[in-house]
Amino acid sequence: MTSRAVAGPAVGRGPRPSARAFTVLDELNCYFDSPAEPNNVQLEAWLPGHLSPRTLRAAVAAALAAGPDARARRTAGPRRAGYAWEFPAAADVDPVSVTGWRDEAELDAARARFLATAPELDRSPAFRLLLAQGPSWDSLILNAHHAAFDGRSCVRLLRLIADLYGRAQPTEADTGTGTGDLDRIDVAAPRSGPRDQPRRARRPSSRGTSPRPARKTTRIASQHAAGRAARMLPGYGLSLLEWPGVPAAPRPPGGSRATVNDLLIAALIETIARWNSTRTRSSGRIRISMPIDTRRPGNADELGNLSRLCTITAVPKPVSPRAADSQTVGPRTAAGFVTASLIASVACQTAQAKAEPGPLVGPVQAATARTRLPAPVKRILVRLALRSVGRLRCDTSLLSNLGNITDPPRFGELPPVRMWFSPSAHMPRGLSVGAVSVGGRLQVCFRYRKALLDDAAGRAFAAEYAAALSALADREPDR
Repeated sequence: MTSRAVAGPAVGRGPRPSARAFTVLDELNCYFDSPAEPNNVQLEAWLPGHLSPRTLRAAVAAALAAGPDARARRTAGPRRAGYAWEFPAAADVDPVSVTGWRDEAELDAARARFLATAPELDRSPAFRLLLAQGPSWDSLILNAHHAAFDGRSCVRLLRLIADLYGRAQPTEADTGTGTGDLDRIDVAAPRSGPRDQPRRARRPSSRGTSPRPARKTTRIASQHAAGRAARMLPGYGLSLLEWPGVPAAPRPPGGSRATVNDLLIAALIETIARWNSTRTRSSGRIRISMPIDTRRPGNADELGNLSRLCTITAVPKPVSPRAADSQTVGPRTAAGFVTASLIASVACQTAQAKAEPGPLVGPVQAATARTRLPAPVKRILVRLALRSVGRLRCDTSLLSNLGNITDPPRFGELPPVRMWFSPSAHMPRGLSVGAVSVGGRLQVCFRYRKALLDDAAGRAFAAEYAAALSALADREPDR
C-alpha cells in the first residue's frame, strides 16, 4: 500500500460569519458520535480508470468555494447549551487524500482506516474524500459526518465535484494508464471490508397500519468465532454485495403497489427472522427504521441532514431452524420464503409514512436537545439513554435506499460502474443496510458493529439477505 501527498490549495479560517442554529436532528447526531461508533455516512464510487489527484483537489476546492453549505462547521450556540453552523469564507483543511492499493484486500484495509473516524465538525468541511488508486481502476470514497450530510446530500456533493472535475483537462501524466478492467471483476459474492465505528439516533415510528406490538423489539443475534471477548470490540465491518446474478433491482410482483424499497425492507425482515432462528434466538416484533427525505419540492439539491426516520414493523411467522437451514443454500432454493402478505404489510406502512408528515425525532429526544443544560451534559444523558432504554426501544435495524441514480457522478470520461452507500449503525441496533442502484444495477452495503458480528458472520448475513432478494426476483414470471 502506498500513500502520497499532493499539494492542494491554501486553506484557512476567514472572517467569522453569521451562524445558523442546529436543528434538533443536527444536535442529536453530534451526541451519537463516539470514537467507537463514529456517526458517518459512506458513499463510494468505483471508476473504470484513473483520476488526476491534482484535478480532483482543484474540483473539490471549487465546489467548496461555490457552496457555503459544503463549508459548514460547528460552533458553540448561545450559552453553550447547543450548537450552531457557521460558514467560513474558506475551508479550514484540505479534505482530499490519496492512497494506492494493489489488490482488493488492500482497498478494504484503506477503506477501513479512512472510515474509522467521522470528520471533525469543528473544522470545515465536515467531509473527507479518499482517492484510492489501484492497478487499473480507482475507488473514490466520501466520508461525511451525519450531522451535516445525509445520503442524498452525499450524492449531490459528489455529483457537484464530478461536474467540476469534468470541466478541467487533466493531463496524461496525472491520470495514469488506461480505462481499466473493472467490469470484469467478480463482486457477486459478499465481501467483508472496512471497520468503522458510527452511531445513529433512534427516531419514532410513524403511526398507521403497523401490527400491534407482540413482544419487545427483536435484536439481531450476535455471532463471533472468537467468543465472548470479541463482543467488546469497537468499530465496524462492511460487506459489499452486488445483486447476485440479476442485472437489475427486483420489480414488485404484477399488480402490487409495492416498490423496490418495500421489497428491500421485506427481505431484511425475513433475513433477521431466519438469522435468529438458526441461532436459537426467537424473533418477535421486528422494527426497521426507514429514512424519508424531507426536502421540499424544488430543493432536491439542498445539502444537510434532511431526513426523518419512520419505523416499519412486522411480526414474522416462526421459522424452525431446520426449515431455515434448508433455505439458505443459495438464491434459488430460497424462492418463496418472503411472503406476499409481508410485502403487502410493508408497502402499506411505507405508503402511509410517506403520506403523513411526522416529527424529525421523538418527544424525549427533542426535549433533551432543547434543554438549557450544557451540550456536554446533554451528550452524556443521550448516551446513557441509548445504553439503558435503547435496548428496549431502539429499532432492530435500518435500511436506507437511495434508489436508482439516473444521473450518477461522472468524472469526465469516467462514469461510475459501481456505487456503494452505507449509513451509521450504532448499538443496540448494530447493523444497517444501504442500497443504491446505478444503471438499474442494485448494490447493497451492510455495515455492522464488530460488537455484534465478526467478518465471517457479516458475510453470512449478506448472503442470506441475497437469498431473500433473489426469492423476490424469482416470483416474477418474466424471470
